[in-house]
Amino acid sequence: MLTRKEKRNREKNQNYFFDLLKIQHHFFKDFITKLKKVKDPRHQSYITYATETVLYTALLKNIIGIDTMRNMTVQFNTDECIENVKTALSIDELEELPHYDTINDFLSKLEMEELEKIRTYMIKALLKKRCFESCRILGKYWPIIVDGTGLHTFREKHCEHCLRREYKDEETGETTTIYMHHVLEAKLVVGNMVFSVASEFIENESEDTPKQDCELNAFKRLAKNLKQTFKRLPICLLGDSLYACHPVFDICEQNNWKYIFRLKEGRLKNITTEFQAIKSLEKTKKDDKPFWVNHMSFNDKIVHLLEAVVEAKGKKQQLLFITNNKITERNVEKLIRAGRNRWKIENEGFNHQKNGWHHIEHVNCHNYQAMKNHYLLVQIADIIVQLYLNGAKLLKRLRKSAKEISSNLLEAIRRRKITDEDMNQLGKPIQIRFT
Repeated sequence: MLTRKEKRNREKNQNYFFDLLKIQHHFFKDFITKLKKVKDPRHQSYITYATETVLYTALLKNIIGIDTMRNMTVQFNTDECIENVKTALSIDELEELPHYDTINDFLSKLEMEELEKIRTYMIKALLKKRCFESCRILGKYWPIIVDGTGLHTFREKHCEHCLRREYKDEETGETTTIYMHHVLEAKLVVGNMVFSVASEFIENESEDTPKQDCELNAFKRLAKNLKQTFKRLPICLLGDSLYACHPVFDICEQNNWKYIFRLKEGRLKNITTEFQAIKSLEKTKKDDKPFWVNHMSFNDKIVHLLEAVVEAKGKKQQLLFITNNKITERNVEKLIRAGRNRWKIENEGFNHQKNGWHHIEHVNCHNYQAMKNHYLLVQIADIIVQLYLNGAKLLKRLRKSAKEISSNLLEAIRRRKITDEDMNQLGKPIQIRFT
C-alpha cells in the first residue's frame, strides 16, 4: 500500500494519456493505420480534416468519458490537446480539432461496416496475443455473451426504425406510446472484462411494418455475421432463458457452437418437468451439491441440464442451465462458472457503459446513422479503456476510482504535451499482466 507522499511522487512525472497510448500500441500496433484506411464518405472537395482525425477525436471523447459532444469540443480546445492528437496520429499539420458538428456530419454518412472492421481487427489482435487463453471454457471455447439492451427512449416517434411500446393507465384508461432504440450485443468475456465483438440493432424496417423487430430476430442476423467474421473460432454462447429455444439450438448446431443458457421457471416446461422428476428420485441429502442430467431429449436435439445452488452477495440462489456440453464431475464447476458469467454483460458491460464511463444513453446526434456509428465508436473505445484500467501497473498501485482516472486522462491530454522522446518509447515492449 503506497503512502500519500509516495502517490504524489509517482504522479508527478506520470502522463496518464501517454500510458494509455502505450496500452493501445501494445495490443493494437496498427490501430492508427486502420483509422487512416477507413473509407471516407465525404465529397473530396470539401474535406478539412482527415478521416483519422475525425474518428480519433470522437474516440478520445469516449475513451476519456466525456458526456456530450458539445462538452468534448469545449474540453479539447487547448493547444496541448491539439498537439497531443497530432502527435498520436503522426500527422504533420493540425491547427484545430474538428467541431462536434463536423464529426456528426461525418458519422451520418459513414458506413457502419467501416467501424465494424476496426473492432474485428482489435478482437482478432487480442486473440492472437494469447494472453487470455486461460479464459476459454473447458480449455477450448471462447465465451461470448449475447443480450439486448435499450439505448434511447422518446415520447414522440424519432424515426421510422423506432420500436414501439404502449402503456395503459389503469386509472384513466389512457394509452401512452413510447418509442425506443434497442441493440443486441455479443461480448467476449475474459476475466472481469467484456469486449464487444458484434452488434445488431433491433429496428423496424419501416414505420408501417405489421410486426416489430425483436431480440430473437436480431440474434439470427447477429449469429450470421458472427460466423462470417470469426469462421473458425470455437465459441460457447452464454445467455438468459430467452435463448433456450429450438431456433437458437439449430443455429448453434449449424455453426458448430457450444452454448450454456439459463433456464427459468416456465421455460421449456416438458423438459424441466422431466428434469425435476428425475431429481426427486435421485437427489441426495446434500442439497447444495450440483445436480445434472445428461442426454435429455428435446424435439430432435440432445441436451444436458444442470442445477446448482450459488451464493451471491450473501444470498443463495438456485440456477438451472441448459447446455450441449456433456456434464461430468470434472467439468461441472467450470460450466457453472461459465454460465454465471452471463451477468458480466449487465454489470461490466451495459451498466459500465450507461452509468459509468461512456453515457451510451445520451443522444449525441439525432441522425439515425450517426447514432449507430456513435454507439460503435463507444464499443471500440471501451475495449481500449478496459485494457487500460485492468492492465496499467500504476493504476493498480494507486487504486484510483474510475472518476479520478477519467479526470486524470482529461487533464493529461489538455495540459501535458507528449514529446518525441515519449513517442520513441512506444516501440519498446512492455509487460502486462491481468489478474
